[in-house]
Amino acid sequence: MKFNSSMVKAFAIVSLLALPAVAFAQLNLNAPANAGFFTNFFGCTATAGTGGTTICILQKVLLFLLAIAFIVAVIFLVVGGFRYIVSQGNEDSLEKAKGTITNAIIGIVVIVLAYIILQLIFGVVQTGTA
Repeated sequence: MKFNSSMVKAFAIVSLLALPAVAFAQLNLNAPANAGFFTNFFGCTATAGTGGTTICILQKVLLFLLAIAFIVAVIFLVVGGFRYIVSQGNEDSLEKAKGTITNAIIGIVVIVLAYIILQLIFGVVQTGTA
């Protein structure tokens, strides 16, 4: 099945228009003017001698990457479902669609488990208790 070029263009335009809303969704606008880049952008405050800023930034970056991976996995799940619906009984297309759906579900499970593990690790690192 070929994608209509106007559909692809419309999707690209809508995605680009939604990008600023996504990019500035977590911007800390209540921070003081002299708070610094990391406080304004990441919402992390510097604590002397604890390395809290580094841990906070690492946590925010990893959670952002997990969110991107989750979105990609959901897109693959939708694509696999679409391919499954339009396979029209063709065994080869049906097997490819099932494989895509299976791999997307495995990816979502791995991403959710990675999120849980990261939350546990960062909780221990930030509180200092095991």
